[in-house]
Amino acid sequence: MANIEQPHLISHNIAEETLAVVVDKIAARIKQEGDKPYITVAGQLDLLNQLAEFDFGRFLLQNQGINGYWTHYMLYHPQTGRKTGKNNRGQPFTELEAFILDRSPIILATQERCQIFLQENQEKVLNGAKLACIPCGLMGELLYLNLESVHDIELIGFDYDSATLKDATQLAEQRGLNHLVKFYQQDAWELDFHNEFDLISSNGLTIYEPEDEKVMELFRLFYQALKSGGKLVTSFLTPPPTLTEHCEWDFSVINQKDLLLQKILFADLMAAKFQCYRSTALTKKQLTSLGYTDIKFFYDKAKLFPTVIAYKN
Repeated sequence: MANIEQPHLISHNIAEETLAVVVDKIAARIKQEGDKPYITVAGQLDLLNQLAEFDFGRFLLQNQGINGYWTHYMLYHPQTGRKTGKNNRGQPFTELEAFILDRSPIILATQERCQIFLQENQEKVLNGAKLACIPCGLMGELLYLNLESVHDIELIGFDYDSATLKDATQLAEQRGLNHLVKFYQQDAWELDFHNEFDLISSNGLTIYEPEDEKVMELFRLFYQALKSGGKLVTSFLTPPPTLTEHCEWDFSVINQKDLLLQKILFADLMAAKFQCYRSTALTKKQLTSLGYTDIKFFYDKAKLFPTVIAYKN
């Protein structure tokens, strides 16, 4: 049986096939396609077997994307696993998992982006504020804010994935913040709030959504849901040089060997779903056309995964 594609869950499939079946199918495809100019069939099969050796790799293979739990694991790796040298099972990292978490350019970029989100979201931590996270995942971008200066604030998470919401609830309890949080299991494109939120923090939808019109609709719903003066903090992936003549990437800080291995893993082997790209110019045009003002862009070092902030008048 094939993976279930929930109609509203765009970040990953819900694996219904066993790992062995998935690995066999990918191996068959690799053999059918033959050697590539930059890697042999044997090299790809070796990487496939290495991916199946650790939980994060197994999830990526079976689901072609990352859910809330694994997003959190990857985003906060610099503060956890990179310091301890231990993975989710408390075991040493395999060489390939260490590569993904410590050297893969797109992962390094989103780890940087995560810290930018925390800085920008912190500015809206005020008494009486309502801060929303859509999709929330485990909602680290709100739950890890410094809330010591406030006694009256609401943290509201929306996610379509019920398993992710359970994990987010658990993290809120661990942080001692469960009295401040509310969670809604909901599709982001069905958001129906008006002048409600001081902040909407939204990472991880546009990179899975190929249709520009759907991204525009999402930004329109966010605008509607923000209070006057409310702030949107969101992000996007910039296109690789194979897709644009005006690539924004800073190649002076990107290791070419690491970039190639990343391509082999995420594009060739996994056929990952997070491969939807937009330029800074397009994103600015989209936000401006909807009425957002004071639009600013913040870049990771490689300019792969920019953060953009924008305000509702």
